[in-house]
Amino acid sequence: MDDRLRLIRYLYDEEVDESALARRLSDDPDLYREYEELAATKRALDDRPARRPDAAVVDQVVDQARTAAPPSEDRPARAPSHAWARRLQPAGAALALLLVIGLGWWQGDGTSDGPAADAAAPGAIDGAPRQAPTTAQTRSSDADVIPAWDDGEELIRIQRRIDRLQARSAPDRWGSLQRVSRP
Repeated sequence: MDDRLRLIRYLYDEEVDESALARRLSDDPDLYREYEELAATKRALDDRPARRPDAAVVDQVVDQARTAAPPSEDRPARAPSHAWARRLQPAGAALALLLVIGLGWWQGDGTSDGPAADAAAPGAIDGAPRQAPTTAQTRSSDADVIPAWDDGEELIRIQRRIDRLQARSAPDRWGSLQRVSRP
């Protein structure tokens, strides 16, 4: 590729190796003068106002396009219908309300976790600290967690395996981990 083409590509931000071009411009003063002339010409072309075509030319193009298009009858203009949007607004509000009620029902189980519930708990009045249930109590309560509707052998086998693994595992340095479940 010749140097003049490289200069033009550089001026128009096309793919050019800038370091090689800069080295070539610093080595060749004639090439640098040509770069300056091309850059000035490009600036002059960029600064020139864009010409608009004559109105007669635009009218001629529109007329030719109209005659080339197949004839079709225009339908009368009408206002857009927004009836579907008016029908969806109450439905959206009802859906949002159902969503909020459903999330509230799902998250809450009817018991209070606040300080009033702790004060009413046995042992809270006399200030005696509550003790964590023992592993035997936890295992017996875990057995009650198995759903009554599922008598499957697989579920019972998995529960027995979990019990054996828990019995064999050594407690870590913080003590044994215990499950926390809501009553």
